[in-house]
Amino acid sequence: MSSLPAHAASAPSSSSAASGTQPAASAAHALNPLTFVLHINIILIALFALYVLLTLPRALARFFRPSELFNGHFLRSGQTAPADIPMRNQSTRSNRTLTRADTNKSHEHSKSQGATRNTSTRTNRSARTLVAPSEEDHTVNSHPHLISPARPSQSRPANYSVPTRVPRWTTLTHPRIVYAFNYRIASGLSIGRLAVLTVYFGVILYAGLYRSNPFTDPIRAGYVAMSQIPLVVALALKNNWLSWLTGVGYEKLNYIHRFAGRVLFLAVNVHAIGFIFKWSIAGTVHEEFMKPKFISALIALGSIDLLVLGTTAYVRERAYNLFVATHIVSLITFLIGTYIHSPTTLPYILTALGLYLCDHIIRLTKTRYTTALITAQTDLNGGSTLVQVPSLAKGWRVGQHVRLRVVAHGSGSWLGWWAAYLIGRARPFTIASAANGKGMELVIKKQGAWTRKLFTMAGGGEQARTQNEKRGKGAADFDVERAHTLTREVRVLVEGPYSGAGHTLFNSYSGALLVAGGSGISYALALLDDMLQKHAQGNSRLRIIEVVWAVGGPESLTALLPTLTALMRPRPSPHASLSLRLTVHYTRASARSVRHPVPSSLPVGLHLRAGRPDMQAALQGTIDAVLVSHTGGRLGEYPSGVVVGACGPVELTDEVTGAVGRVAWKSWRDVGGVETVEEVFGW
Repeated sequence: MSSLPAHAASAPSSSSAASGTQPAASAAHALNPLTFVLHINIILIALFALYVLLTLPRALARFFRPSELFNGHFLRSGQTAPADIPMRNQSTRSNRTLTRADTNKSHEHSKSQGATRNTSTRTNRSARTLVAPSEEDHTVNSHPHLISPARPSQSRPANYSVPTRVPRWTTLTHPRIVYAFNYRIASGLSIGRLAVLTVYFGVILYAGLYRSNPFTDPIRAGYVAMSQIPLVVALALKNNWLSWLTGVGYEKLNYIHRFAGRVLFLAVNVHAIGFIFKWSIAGTVHEEFMKPKFISALIALGSIDLLVLGTTAYVRERAYNLFVATHIVSLITFLIGTYIHSPTTLPYILTALGLYLCDHIIRLTKTRYTTALITAQTDLNGGSTLVQVPSLAKGWRVGQHVRLRVVAHGSGSWLGWWAAYLIGRARPFTIASAANGKGMELVIKKQGAWTRKLFTMAGGGEQARTQNEKRGKGAADFDVERAHTLTREVRVLVEGPYSGAGHTLFNSYSGALLVAGGSGISYALALLDDMLQKHAQGNSRLRIIEVVWAVGGPESLTALLPTLTALMRPRPSPHASLSLRLTVHYTRASARSVRHPVPSSLPVGLHLRAGRPDMQAALQGTIDAVLVSHTGGRLGEYPSGVVVGACGPVELTDEVTGAVGRVAWKSWRDVGGVETVEEVFGW
């Protein structure tokens, strides 16, 4: 572990001498390692710029819309009045039977608009009527046209504008190719991600081995390690320019951060082992280790090894606080030891520290200190907490998440604020509502120690049982209804928003399939709320929306039924009709005495099914419905693709990926391709 400055100053001659493989005459042609690794970083930046260039058309299509330009960065307050949208009264299956006279009127109205229409749900854009669908078929006939378009006589809003869909380059290929890129070969690692890591590692391997032998010239590995410090730190930050330029959330880039960290760890150890090997042959190990610069080098080596050891899955899953502590302490110790060992590394260390400080300054500006209303939802996903933040009504995009901290009770406003921000751990939760001016909502499943405490604080669990027992009720049949209505106020720090769907505009597609597993319904609810809002404003191309929710028991539907009923309420649009269907699949019957929803009382388009969902049938049904909805439409309008938004465990998203890969080429081509946006539990 020789001093880097000394080698940098005499790099052409010392490198040749160290390797012992080049004659003295070629010493002038030896590589300067400091300049060489700088050029390697330029190559990495060029590869990244190439990817950004490939995503530029989608980015321009997104940012040319003002709403996308100013949302997704900072949370804003303010209430807005609900849009003046006439809505048809919500009906249920018990009174939705259409008579023959109603059907005849439907035909007469269609003819008056210059188009014919049959008694199925096959509708064209010029026919503005509503016909009851079949309940059994998983095709277009199973999609009730709940949301009908406005009449031609109604004036269009001033901001009426449908977005342009720019497909991903993978959509222009075969579905099998898309499936292959998304195929998961390990937890968090798909073939597409593996290809990215292979290219990155190939560049780093070239940097370490080109005209160099690690055993005789270990100084090169030290320079390679030094050059990767800013990249490793940048990819670990919540606010980084890599995410801003690509539209890819920081958590989706975390796999590169973990791999780059291990490459840094490998380069540092190769650098150290190479010098120890040389000193062992020369018999000078003890003398070299007594030098101050090599003592600091040993401290840096131990720090990076401890840091990597603390990032193992075992430590992350069982002792997250230990994982965070070792990360922070080891990184600081490594950077200090590296600088003392070799001041040449100072520009790279300062760059990393600058990125880190900028990230925390931005985090601070994105943090809001406000009041939240928490309500225990005992039946939802085995116990969840509904968090409502009325003061935060705008500023996020659907699919984004915030990081939540609860301020301790009894603390002073500023003291509690800083204590929660500096000491408290921020937990990420997906926003379950659209930015429509009505306030932010989060649905937090009772899963870990912190979420259980929040659930108890909201009045759930044993606390609700005790309150009911005091009123003379048994513990087995405590008042579920009261637990749902018990709402409390807490002071919270809300940081965000972060991540999201990137450059994907869900309302630019003709069809959408939203798949949620358990608490992933938060993601689907936000998307659905936003889609319906944009549809009513005339800013959407969507014709078909299919929502599939897989839960453990049917009681989860009971808990969310008021919310879902409101979303299923039809409303007109100046652009096109919209067909909406939501199916809840439960895999086990509940052993608790909970009132299950009666199928006949559910709103039109909302279904309850026993058993696991068939993703292939759901996707194919959505594709078929999109194709039928465009049959006989206005000249020049063709399907603009189907988007699949999936949020849930890895197994569920893998089923979605498999369903996409099994789409027939003809259906894929006719509908305009299928794109997926995944949010996997656990990151």
